[in-house]
Amino acid sequence: MSPGERPEQTACLLAHSDAAYVLGALSPMERLEYERHLPTCEPCRRSVAQLAGVPGLLGRVPVSAVEDPAPEDPVPPAVLPALVARVRREQRRRTVLLSLGAAAAVAAVAVGAAAFQANQDDGRSPEAVPTTASPSVAPFREMKVVEDWGMAAQVSLTSEDGGTNVQVNCTYPDESASTGHAYHYVLVAFTRDGGSRWVTDWWAAPGDPPKLIPGFTGIQLADMTKVEVQSDHGTPILRLKL
Repeated sequence: MSPGERPEQTACLLAHSDAAYVLGALSPMERLEYERHLPTCEPCRRSVAQLAGVPGLLGRVPVSAVEDPAPEDPVPPAVLPALVARVRREQRRRTVLLSLGAAAAVAAVAVGAAAFQANQDDGRSPEAVPTTASPSVAPFREMKVVEDWGMAAQVSLTSEDGGTNVQVNCTYPDESASTGHAYHYVLVAFTRDGGSRWVTDWWAAPGDPPKLIPGFTGIQLADMTKVEVQSDHGTPILRLKL
């Protein structure tokens, strides 16, 4: 190799397993290998997150289209990029709706407080203030400590088309315990058939402010038995049984 030549970058050997993983087409051994690989590979995690909504889109295909298929034609090469782009748009739309819902709730509380104060000032009883309906998001539930790492977390699991929307609120109650060292955490969902699947991951350090981590999984909420926050070595730290 000449002095000015750069070494060739090594490609991820499992980079093409993302779609098969999301669609459940991997064998049990392949799935286990891929799930062990995900926490160590950011590009693969990002790709899985982008494709998470594909099963939901495929589920909307009418049965008649499967029972009476059209004559086989070559699949246009632009179909998959268009499908991925649609998934990304839906993910952005969910994020916007959640943000608008939170803003609407804050505004409703502010209006209600102002109306209550005005009625108190003129001696009248407070009247009900109409509120704007927000997207239905499941409340946060406290996760139980399995191994004490000084961290607490609450998780919200909302059933949606194609899977489950997940949000994790990660906090360190003892802000004085800052070490400056960040740890890698993984949220794993367990299913009734004994399987498990990576949902999302994040980095956090003792003393950090609260973090809200979004995630999505193709597992239906009714099929889950529990979710766990684990270390990157698979050690259970927090758990919520469903």
